Amino acid sequence: MKIRDTLIAGCCFFALLTALVGYFGGRSVTEISGVFDVVTDDVVPQMMALNDLRTAGLRIVSSTIELAYSAHAGKSRQARETDRTDDLIMIESAAKMFDDTLRKLDSRARLSPAEREITSAIETSGRRMVETSGKIVRAVQRGASSAQIFPLKERFEGEERVFLSTLEQASAYEAEELASTRNEVDSTISASYLKIAAFSSVAFALAIVGGVFAARAISRPIATLHDGVVRVGQGELETRIDVAAYTEIGTLAAAFNQMTDDLRSAKEEIVATSAYLDNVIRSMADALLVLTPDGTIAGTNPALCSLLGYRDGELSGQPFVSVMDDRVAAQELLAEMAGGERVPDRELLYRAKDGEVIPVVISGAAMHGPAGDIQGLVCIAHDISERRKAEEDIRQLAYFDPLTALPNRSLFQIRLVQTIATGRRMGGVSGLLILDLDRFKDVNDTLGHVLGDELLKAVTERLRESIRPSDFLARVGGDEFAVIIAPPCDRRSIADRARTFLDLLASPFAIDGKEIFISTSIGITIFPEDGEDGESLLRHVDMALYDAKAKGRNAFSFFSEEMNRSARARRTLEESLRRALLDEEFFLEYQPQIDLQSGAIYGVEALLRWRHPEQGLIPPSRFIPVAEEIGLIRRLGDWVLRSACLQCREWIEAGCRSVSVAVNVSGYQFSHPDFVDTVERILAETGLEPQLLELELTESTLMEGKSDTIMTLVDLKARGVSLAIDDFGTGYSSLSYLKHFPIDRLKIDRAFVRDIATDADGRAIVEAVVAMGHSLGLRVLAEGVEEEAERAFLKERGCDEVQGYLFGRPMPPTELQRRLAPTVETECLFGGL
Repeated sequence: MKIRDTLIAGCCFFALLTALVGYFGGRSVTEISGVFDVVTDDVVPQMMALNDLRTAGLRIVSSTIELAYSAHAGKSRQARETDRTDDLIMIESAAKMFDDTLRKLDSRARLSPAEREITSAIETSGRRMVETSGKIVRAVQRGASSAQIFPLKERFEGEERVFLSTLEQASAYEAEELASTRNEVDSTISASYLKIAAFSSVAFALAIVGGVFAARAISRPIATLHDGVVRVGQGELETRIDVAAYTEIGTLAAAFNQMTDDLRSAKEEIVATSAYLDNVIRSMADALLVLTPDGTIAGTNPALCSLLGYRDGELSGQPFVSVMDDRVAAQELLAEMAGGERVPDRELLYRAKDGEVIPVVISGAAMHGPAGDIQGLVCIAHDISERRKAEEDIRQLAYFDPLTALPNRSLFQIRLVQTIATGRRMGGVSGLLILDLDRFKDVNDTLGHVLGDELLKAVTERLRESIRPSDFLARVGGDEFAVIIAPPCDRRSIADRARTFLDLLASPFAIDGKEIFISTSIGITIFPEDGEDGESLLRHVDMALYDAKAKGRNAFSFFSEEMNRSARARRTLEESLRRALLDEEFFLEYQPQIDLQSGAIYGVEALLRWRHPEQGLIPPSRFIPVAEEIGLIRRLGDWVLRSACLQCREWIEAGCRSVSVAVNVSGYQFSHPDFVDTVERILAETGLEPQLLELELTESTLMEGKSDTIMTLVDLKARGVSLAIDDFGTGYSSLSYLKHFPIDRLKIDRAFVRDIATDADGRAIVEAVVAMGHSLGLRVLAEGVEEEAERAFLKERGCDEVQGYLFGRPMPPTELQRRLAPTVETECLFGGL
């Protein structure tokens, strides 16, 4: 039976007892209520009715007597009428009240015979009194005299006395009835009290007995269960509770026994887990420190002991700062953890037992108890020695040149900024030198990159030996080195250092059994004279280096403001040059080429001109090299070729004599892979016959990439295009290669033509070129003919063609078209050649 059922049964039993007590108490109350109902239903209404009859009778009497009196009073008529009306109303309402009360008495069914007899006597005497009152009222209304009214008044007073006497008898009877009923109520209440007291005593006794029995049945197994819980709380997990009751307590005891079994299993698991965690901690690769809240070492793992060189347990009780290299950092770390904060990864230094400093990443946190209080601190450290080494290797790669181990451009720029900042703060002069190895590309191309790298290493060693400890040496490019000369220094001492570097590198290098000669060019800037920031110094030192190269290499050059002005002018020229093609500032002029035998114009040379909107005409010698350097020469060359072909085609369509047009081709344009296709496309688009196009190339262009050059020339020749070597004799030519080039014409440079009438050396060179050209089957043209003597000498020596101011300056297409008109005689134009 469950405890709940037991409690429910006890409650039902107590409810039954309470119901019995209530039943008997209710019966007693019912008896008392019955007696009270008698009083309420019979006695009290009867007495109230008698009281109402008395009241009505008295009103009738008083009003009737008042009426009889007022009829003969000495009042005014109007006052007597008013009083009479009030008395009549009072008599009428009292008579009505009397009739209503009598009807109520007659309607009651529970009247005793005595009460009915009394009621009948009251009714008889009362009606007589009412009847006499009515006679008096009528007499008064007729205006009867006092003598007539007086007998009626006497009779009325006698009937009044009878009526009141009858009422007194009835009241006395009802008073006796009420006293009898009160005695009956008292006796009923006393009896009921005795019954209730008896039954309540019996119920209380039964409740005590039942409660004691139920309490013992429930409390005994609970006490047993309590004792078991206490023993388990003391750690006796083998405790078992044997309760045979088939109640919730029995179920609870079974659950308790199961709980103790589970606790034993959990304890065993905790022990196993603890051993496992201890094994994990001992196997951790990271170093673990357990500290007390005040920073004393309470425990370590083998990884920490191995890292710091201590025996197991040797650090217990030691302060945390004993293993830290920085005591301040240790105190800050402890303060953060003791403040309840979790300390994320932080790089600090441990100090080993032997004094070695070990970089570690430490994270830590506080251990909180159930109440939130700090019970300890935990620090986990990871050895980052290898990472630091890797970072140093990365830094080495980021800031040092892997070949020479010198600082690279990145570190050089940082050092330059630092040097400038120091110079601003402390004052003094600093020097910046850029050393560029001359023609180092030739070394790589001829001897190979491996030997080139060895040469760079050897150059580095010589430079290292020559710089001061305060100076800074870096490799900032493939064959460029930078030297920052720290104060104290001046322009003279910097120049001396530059000469030292030149002499140092002028000596031959013995590498891999080979003797290699190399020179260097040096650009120099001085802080703060040449610039107050790194960008300005680097820009100016490049200008100085460019100037040293222009001087013929193996030299040094200081930056000057003139270089800056030249550089600015060059930049302006570059910007204008880029816009000129878009703004159509370029145009072509044409200089006639004359056949010396016939004196006729057989061709023209297209000459590029640039009319700058502000500077006017700019000579080609200024802008052609710049166009080549900035990569604009191909577009510009294509435009010249297309424009010249179109113009030649226009002359033909205008009816002029057919002449060829010669166009100068830049080496950059000629070496492009699609040059032949470009020429073919332009000829097709302009409709010019290939035989009327002659392309002029310099000796240096032909000698670059000799096999590729021959293939390009052959392709052009196969398409019918004529080819000429321009400025022949000014460059480097190999006659063994020249005989293989499909060239049509040699153009003798004007430098050899000038003064040939008086210069024997010039004449000899011209004669040799003409003879060589003819021996190779080539036609020869002399440029720059300005005097008749020059023309005569050239014609005498067998030169085929000429051009120069003697025959016409470069001219616009319209002027040349006039000269090419078929009606114009050549002899008239050129002096009868």
